[in-house]
Amino acid sequence: MKKLIVIGIMVISLSAYFALTVLVLPEKFLAQEQLVPIPYLEVELSKIEIDLGQSFILSTISENIGDYGDIHIVSAAFPTVQNIENNVKIVSYDFSNSPNYINYEDKIGANYSGGLESVLAQYPSIEAMNRPVYPGIKYVMDLQITPEEAGVFAVYLKAINIPHTSSSSHFPQSGQLDHQGEHVLVYTVNVNP
Repeated sequence: MKKLIVIGIMVISLSAYFALTVLVLPEKFLAQEQLVPIPYLEVELSKIEIDLGQSFILSTISENIGDYGDIHIVSAAFPTVQNIENNVKIVSYDFSNSPNYINYEDKIGANYSGGLESVLAQYPSIEAMNRPVYPGIKYVMDLQITPEEAGVFAVYLKAINIPHTSSSSHFPQSGQLDHQGEHVLVYTVNVNP
């Protein structure tokens, strides 16, 4: 008899628990205002024209100008080269995580999906990440770039905050798309022979 009472209490308790987690709590959670972290990115080039063999410095200054966020990512991609080991060096950064090198044909996330969609990288990039992301704190990454060929050397830059809740969660919000289907700022340096 006591076993039946204990089993009955357990069944009622589990039923109440599942009813709360499935029916009541999701509505309470969805009714709460969602935080919207908003990244902002500034870029400075030390030179816009160099001779072959010379270097230039690219500086990124980024911050979250919105609500608290989980992750802040700044990406610098190099669409005119297939390998950046010899010609792009990280001079300094103050992100909480070490910058990550992404190589040609590495599998990477796409379309602001948080990893649900992916593509193969068509060119290399460097991603710096900070976590968590408090509003109003600036993060800097400086790159020394020495192009190996004459011509126009291009760099694609963007910042993304996670959770990615809307177009406000990435910067820029419009313009040219990169190989990930995400918007980028395009900076170029003329490299003379």
